[in-house]
Amino acid sequence: MKLTSVDWVIMLLYFVFVLGIGFALKRYMKTSKDFFQAGRALPAWICGLAFISANLGAQEVIGMGASGAKYGLETAHFYGIGAIPAMIFVGIFMMPFYYGSKARSVPEFLRMRFDEKTRALNACSFAVMTVFSSGISMYAMARLIQVLHVFDGLFYSLGLPQGGIFTFSIVLSALIVLLYIFLGGLTSAIYNEVLQFFLIIAGFLPLVLLGLKNVGGWRGMKASVAAVDPRMLHEWHGVMHASTNPMGIDIIGIGMGLGFVLGAGYWCTDFLVIQTAMASHNMES
Repeated sequence: MKLTSVDWVIMLLYFVFVLGIGFALKRYMKTSKDFFQAGRALPAWICGLAFISANLGAQEVIGMGASGAKYGLETAHFYGIGAIPAMIFVGIFMMPFYYGSKARSVPEFLRMRFDEKTRALNACSFAVMTVFSSGISMYAMARLIQVLHVFDGLFYSLGLPQGGIFTFSIVLSALIVLLYIFLGGLTSAIYNEVLQFFLIIAGFLPLVLLGLKNVGGWRGMKASVAAVDPRMLHEWHGVMHASTNPMGIDIIGIGMGLGFVLGAGYWCTDFLVIQTAMASHNMES
């Protein structure tokens, strides 16, 4: 697949717009509250879209797609059991505590609620998790750039080895994110996530529709999946025993593992998720 001049112009405009948001918001970053909480001045719908967009990254788009191809409809448990109940719980029960404490982050809330040791433990564990999580996202992005041969022409004209494209892609993406976060803080991150939300929807909706058309519509897709493994068309069939479903997990593992441990651990305490919600001004009313 070769990129045309139109593709390059679109990517250039995207990067200019992303960095432009950071530069435009730089003058509003005067206090730590402005940087870490966007001054608690953003509309709820903006924070809501950013909240959703935070879960439309490489891990979700590529990972959930791969899980769907491997396990079928049981992949929906990751959100049906592992996300929705926890999202409702954090919105109704947890956010009033976070928001009312005036803390600037989850670790700071834990310091106020418990002590410095608890805050340090949470901050360190989250930092380690973020390194691994972001590493996976950047790896997926770099692999995609390799497949699309985005920088092949640049490296060839400069006489650089093609093997360096992977590392270059990771470093470039990290620098771009670092720059617009450094300039505009959480506000910049939220507005960029909203932008990416619409870009992802606009990009994947035609892809889904064309894919369904190529396999013969909804019925054609069901027939193709059933030819591989009929169990993949059922979300709950065979979950009483781990050996009777494609995912190899029973109802206890789904309920406790996804619904309690992973769901609550991510949606109720994760800095990425909670920090976005804490930027909204609507909760003050």
